Amino acid sequence: MSSEKNSGGENEFGSRLQSLREMRNLTQVQLGQRAKMASASISHFETGQRVPSIESLVKLANALEVSTDALLGRSPVEALAQVDPIFLRASHASAETLETLKRVTAAILAGVDQK
Repeated sequence: MSSEKNSGGENEFGSRLQSLREMRNLTQVQLGQRAKMASASISHFETGQRVPSIESLVKLANALEVSTDALLGRSPVEALAQVDPIFLRASHASAETLETLKRVTAAILAGVDQK
């Protein structure tokens, strides 16, 4: 992990990381466990004391089930608030699994009124 200090005035990355972590109802310890890194690293990233390496960025994105673009601010965090992590996981499924999901979802929603 890089020990480079965040020289920018605001810690946009840290705020974004914290927001995404809180959206997933995770503590720093839980996110650290998911990302296979120390919870102190999560704290350092959130407070701007350190910036993550590319490897750490990918680990964090995978642990939060978001894209690296979301962590870097290239896509809005607010848009992710409406996307359940299960749908993000489904987007990486095989064509066969997606077809099964479509059939199951259609069956579940068959009785729901369309407006």
